[in-house]
Amino acid sequence: MKKRSLWPWVIASALALHVVGSLVMVFVATSNPSYAVEENYYQKALAWDSKRAQDATNLALGWKIEFTANPPTAPGKDAVLEARLHDAHGSPLDGATVSVEAFHNARAHDILRAQLEAEGDGVYRSALPMRHDGRWELRFTVTRGSDHFTHTATPHLFVEGCW
Repeated sequence: MKKRSLWPWVIASALALHVVGSLVMVFVATSNPSYAVEENYYQKALAWDSKRAQDATNLALGWKIEFTANPPTAPGKDAVLEARLHDAHGSPLDGATVSVEAFHNARAHDILRAQLEAEGDGVYRSALPMRHDGRWELRFTVTRGSDHFTHTATPHLFVEGCW
């Protein structure tokens, strides 16, 4: 082979290597389970004024929510999320509908949703398949009558069982 005929192959190989490398990078980036985009992020941005109004409503209501996540009690069981609701005076808040969206920050694409069941005395519970210790984001929505309350928290939770 002449030296001249080798150069087109070198150039074509370099271009092909670049295309294959780019395709591999796209595949790796889009198949990563820790990659996530906020759901309806554009609509949430457009509704910023509504979010600020909800923040003002939350302050006016004065409701408080305290929560714990208890590890599973046996293999194959789910962690139990328990929320305690109090009104502005510190009294238990019963008769509300409480829902939560929860996700581990390392797996923000896997959103767990649940409606917590009322246990009485301001306590609401639900089992959630929370499988990893670490930083979780919990987005609570509470509705009682015409009142609507929201709360977001990002605690470090220990939800893995001891087995």
